[in-house]
Amino acid sequence: MSEQLEDRPEVFVHPPTVFFSALLVGFIIRFFAGGYLPIPDILGEAIGGVLLLAALVFVISAVTAFAETGETLPPATPSHVLLTEGVYRFSRNPIYLAMVLFGVGFGFATLNVWIIATTLIAGAIFHFAVIPQEEAYLERKFGVDYREFKERTRRWL
Repeated sequence: MSEQLEDRPEVFVHPPTVFFSALLVGFIIRFFAGGYLPIPDILGEAIGGVLLLAALVFVISAVTAFAETGETLPPATPSHVLLTEGVYRFSRNPIYLAMVLFGVGFGFATLNVWIIATTLIAGAIFHFAVIPQEEAYLERKFGVDYREFKERTRRWL
């Protein structure tokens, strides 16, 4: 039983909660304090649309890779397969990248500077509080294969 508990990354932050909280906090701040991006609506919508589309492509590709290999999505669960193909050739963390792209894209599309700011804070939390624990776990679990993957694939993009 204890071996099963140790076969997981020591992630104490739930990334989807951080992400959705960032969106909510950004919305609430703008509701009370204002904070519109000083760009034309059409430009914000165009930039936002491109980022939202990119987020959708990354998340669908990553979730599909998880499903095809039988892996589970929650970050605090054991990994059985090292995903290195498909979208994982471009990013070691395409789901976190998709979350950040979505939040920033949504912020641009709604001209909400606070959603952009809170999403970037969420990205920093992923970068400093989640990803290092996951990387340490994957290196313990997959050894040289993971180290080689790290050398050829960027953390974000």
